[in-house]
Amino acid sequence: MKILSFGSLNYDYTYEVEHFLAPKETLAAKSMQRGFGGKGANQSIAFARAGLSVYHAGRVGADGQPFVDYLKQNGIHTDYLIKDDAAATGHAIIEVCRGENCILIYGGANQEITTEQIDHTLKAFSPGDWLVLQNEISNLPYLMQAAQKKGISIFFNAAPYDVGILTYPMELVDVLCVNEVEACALAGTETFEADAVLTLLHEKYPQTRLLLTAGSAGSYYLDAERRLFVPCEKVRAVDTTAAGDTYSGYFLAGLCSGSSVEDAMRLATKAAGIAVQRKGAAASIPEIKELK
Repeated sequence: MKILSFGSLNYDYTYEVEHFLAPKETLAAKSMQRGFGGKGANQSIAFARAGLSVYHAGRVGADGQPFVDYLKQNGIHTDYLIKDDAAATGHAIIEVCRGENCILIYGGANQEITTEQIDHTLKAFSPGDWLVLQNEISNLPYLMQAAQKKGISIFFNAAPYDVGILTYPMELVDVLCVNEVEACALAGTETFEADAVLTLLHEKYPQTRLLLTAGSAGSYYLDAERRLFVPCEKVRAVDTTAAGDTYSGYFLAGLCSGSSVEDAMRLATKAAGIAVQRKGAAASIPEIKELK
């Protein structure tokens, strides 16, 4: 079994602020950090630090060699990562205030994924392998359909949410991971109540296993046979950037290692609990030995 993380790579510029910016406001930041992130890269890092072998497919720009080097340093295979000299590597501007964040993303090379790149990459993968996706790259519907034709299982983290997701072939997804905002949008409701929203999603996607991360309210799981809940770790959050990506990566790593769904949720919860106590995105994701 191989894991292919086909996803975004962003240079993260993180600014600690007294409060989030309002329209027409100029505000001096308390500090600034530059690091490696992007939901795709974060999930790849989580897999690698959980002890799994992972291949990352995607695209960086002419300025992307440091990112390629960083992935390799973390033991991630970059055979299917393209350096596009005509584009710029994606980047994110992140404001952090008292542990919460708001994020502005520029897709750059992440939005230049072609069907040719997808077809070439998937030739190396087969039934029993996992394809891990998020909503920060181009041509996702084509990628889902191509993977399904090859019998590859799909884990889709439906973030960041936009209305385009409603047109995706979600019936092809084996595990759908959402937060409160994404869950409500996909379920077609403005009111968040975990069990009710999960029920609506299950009615809409009956063949898909559902994973809902709700921050300090814990995480939920629903499939045709069971409904599970795991409370969050009680910690003091410093920066929640990449917490959801850490959870997703460790959850699927647990499943791939033979753990039960509930044990995988508990493992992911511990990992996310460590990540939120640290600053940064990929840099905050813990090694598996730290969870023990």
